[in-house]
Amino acid sequence: MPGILAGTVEDALMAYSAIVDQSQPSYLRPELNLPQLGSTLSIGNIKLARYGKWFNDSAEDIRSCCDKALQALRANYGWQTVDVTIPEVEEMRLAHYVTIGSECTTSLAKYLDKLKRSEIGWDARVALSVYGSFSSRAYLNAQRLRNRQMYFHKQIFKAADVIVSPMTGVTAYPLQDDALSTGELDYINGAALVRYSIASNFLGLPAITVTVGYDRGGLPIGLQFIGRPWAEATLLHVAFATQQACAKEYKKPPVFYDLLGKQQD
Repeated sequence: MPGILAGTVEDALMAYSAIVDQSQPSYLRPELNLPQLGSTLSIGNIKLARYGKWFNDSAEDIRSCCDKALQALRANYGWQTVDVTIPEVEEMRLAHYVTIGSECTTSLAKYLDKLKRSEIGWDARVALSVYGSFSSRAYLNAQRLRNRQMYFHKQIFKAADVIVSPMTGVTAYPLQDDALSTGELDYINGAALVRYSIASNFLGLPAITVTVGYDRGGLPIGLQFIGRPWAEATLLHVAFATQQACAKEYKKPPVFYDLLGKQQD
């Protein structure tokens, strides 16, 4: 799934409007409607679906920071948080793993055949060995689980406008000293990093993340919003409102390049 990495929601909107190609006849999509982000006053009463057990499966700093952001959204805009359950989260994680692993090995096979094994990092070797062990039956079962999850998420969207979660289960962690030469094999932290991006990636749902604070080490923490299919305009509105509500929490990075002013702080 393509995505945009931007400094602000406004920048993300500009990039999104540029890359969405309405002229492609092969793309079956609704007419593009870009939101006006000048004010948060037009944003109605948004219902945020929160699965507590899943939401709280993150580091303490992340939980407290994201909960504080939700409190700010309730206080500033009157938004409601709806408690929901997302069934079979672990099964979805495994189905996603089987799917991306199977598709990865298939798409890379013709390139890997031209490489010597010594040219591939240790981490990639391990991953590709595991991915290559998945059977066709496992892949088909994963797609059945994908359909089940689509149904579960559709039911949630009947009660709420967006699903809210932390962006990651941990903040950025130090790489090992030998990571450059051998690769990074920290699958525990790696799983925590992708924990909350699996649903949108696996199901093809639009999602957006906004920085809402920092951990004790000064590393950024993001709050993620997942929307219905084709709900990008709603997500951009929600993200902009969140950015406005949490603006006082923002800090300039230790190294900052002003690309427009051509100055470095």
